[in-house]
Amino acid sequence: MRAWFDTVINPLVSWLEREQQLLAERNWTWRFRPAGLETIRPLRAYIEADARPNLDQFKQLHSPVRKAEQAHDEKVSVLRERCQRLHTALVESREFLELFRRVTSAESLRSIGKERQDLFGAYPESDGPSLLAEYVVNNTGELPSYYTTSPLWNRHREAFLDLLNSEEIRGHWEAALKTGEELVKAAQRLTRLLQEIRLELSLTHDVPYVTRSAQAGT
Repeated sequence: MRAWFDTVINPLVSWLEREQQLLAERNWTWRFRPAGLETIRPLRAYIEADARPNLDQFKQLHSPVRKAEQAHDEKVSVLRERCQRLHTALVESREFLELFRRVTSAESLRSIGKERQDLFGAYPESDGPSLLAEYVVNNTGELPSYYTTSPLWNRHREAFLDLLNSEEIRGHWEAALKTGEELVKAAQRLTRLLQEIRLELSLTHDVPYVTRSAQAGT
């Protein structure tokens, strides 16, 4: 019982709450390389590898969790696909590429005291459009100064995000939003279910949710 709390239920509740926060911010944590969602994951990926047998046992004895997991993971997969399509639409968009060329022109870069080779950190210049499109997909806010792209992105952020409402892009953005909303609901249902099971187990077996050793990470 203690192992379920420490290695399955509590980690999943914590991760799912974080997931819901990201989704509320419309930050899908999309990364163009490798093409996928960095932080929003299938449920199993939230559990340490050596604890996954505990997860399997827990689901075997709590069939509603299996069904809720399936619904959640299906939405994660769809969101990844929606983000991929949105990203592709952006980097193939005439308006996006024109804006990118304009804001990375020598004249524009002089206004922020940068040269093109200074902008993208470890990424090659050829990845510049893909990196900026990643920021757009994730509805990225202003970046802190330690990001090499921060002067460029912070100056032109609103212009890039406005492209989400363009004719070429809007349908892809709305599809991602819809899936994000559906994933929030799936994550909420799963969180409530886990919390209800945790409460029942705690009361039935007189086991606290968290022990000092678990808090200390031991």
